[in-house]
Amino acid sequence: MSYSPNLSYFLDKLSGFSTNYFRLEAQNSTTASPNQIIRFTLPSNALINLRSFAFHFTATTSSTGGGIARLPPDVSSLVERVEVSCGGVQLSSGANYYSVLCAAKRALMDKGSEPVLGHSEMTRTVSYVDGNDNSGANETYTGTNSHFCIKNWEGFLGSAEPKIMDSSLVPDIVVSIYLSDVNVLSNSADTDIAGTAGTGIDVDGAGTVSYSLSNIHATIECIGLADGTYDNMVSSMIQTKGFLEIPFKQYYSFQDVHTGQMRFSVATQSLDRIWTVHRDSDYTANVGAVPISGYKKAGGFTAKISGGAVTQDVGVPQFDEGGNLDYNKELLTTAHFNFPEAGSSGTNLYQFQLNGAYIPQFRATFEEMYQIACNSVPGYTQKKVGLGTMKDNYAVQCVRLNLPESEHSRLISGLNTRSVSLNGYYNITNVTGNPTVNLFAETTATLMVGSGRQLSVEA
Repeated sequence: MSYSPNLSYFLDKLSGFSTNYFRLEAQNSTTASPNQIIRFTLPSNALINLRSFAFHFTATTSSTGGGIARLPPDVSSLVERVEVSCGGVQLSSGANYYSVLCAAKRALMDKGSEPVLGHSEMTRTVSYVDGNDNSGANETYTGTNSHFCIKNWEGFLGSAEPKIMDSSLVPDIVVSIYLSDVNVLSNSADTDIAGTAGTGIDVDGAGTVSYSLSNIHATIECIGLADGTYDNMVSSMIQTKGFLEIPFKQYYSFQDVHTGQMRFSVATQSLDRIWTVHRDSDYTANVGAVPISGYKKAGGFTAKISGGAVTQDVGVPQFDEGGNLDYNKELLTTAHFNFPEAGSSGTNLYQFQLNGAYIPQFRATFEEMYQIACNSVPGYTQKKVGLGTMKDNYAVQCVRLNLPESEHSRLISGLNTRSVSLNGYYNITNVTGNPTVNLFAETTATLMVGSGRQLSVEA
């Protein structure tokens, strides 16, 4: 007979354990600009905690021709792709539009960035990072300390199991971070509250904007064990089975102008989820900030609280002047990360088609697809916004094709599309305007590690 651990008295002991953190310098430079690549080599011959890998830097903006630049919400938006390789062999090639995937997951999972170092929301005038007043000027940060940090990752770094990996089993692990283009920024005419005629932060600015990174480095946790029990266990597993299996998430990205049907195809041992993102018509342009529907903007009751030389704008929520839900504040994004529902000649109806199978088995409304997405994303947490905001700014959908919570038990249960050519379609009925759609196929790949640092990847 066995009992629940809640009713049992037990204790495990691990002797000779030690942990420490190391700073990693970039291979190329301590500064970078848009579209450049930053590479880090992870410690070799060590037990490294992949989840602890953190990318530190200071980001500042600049402009020419009269525009005013603002960093996007969440500094991970400055990353276009993350690639992980071992001895020159790609473990994870990384999906293009990595920043869009991260924003899509934030939209559905309320997976917000860490506010202290993550730049979780856009700033308009006074920055919550250093307290400086950037009214009528670019968002700038200076000094020799790193103001920002990206510590949550999609793909290999954020999903490989076990998360503590023995780097002595493989050649040198190199993480390559590809930076985004300048269109992830906002380019505003001024910094007044959104909705202010002619001078609001949502008014398109002139000229061009850009950003730069400095004080670049990374940190990671390394673990030590004083005895050889772990090494003997790993060696025994390799001798018995011939290799170790390390599953991790791999993403494939597709982008197309949607005219009612969007085609995609992927060959994988486990297709776990499909994510779709509807893009703003200005997503490639440098335009003013986009106010999120429902939150504060100028119009209706507008006032200024003056005290000495300090003037602070006070706007009103769009949906209710009293402020309901979490709307009684400003909230902005950039056009690159604004995801409105596509235009419709009636009511948009959504459905995925995987070869002959339809998911769902009916053409679903936005509301029905949202409920399906809630049941599909891992660790779902309800966003504190209403349906209007979801349709205007967070039109992201997700369908799950694997067993619920199978990732926690290292179970591969998704759709196997290697033996048959997958013809996948994303269908929207009544769509108008030919919107741009990004589609991400979430899969489980496996890193096979053998003796003598031999390795292969099973997609």
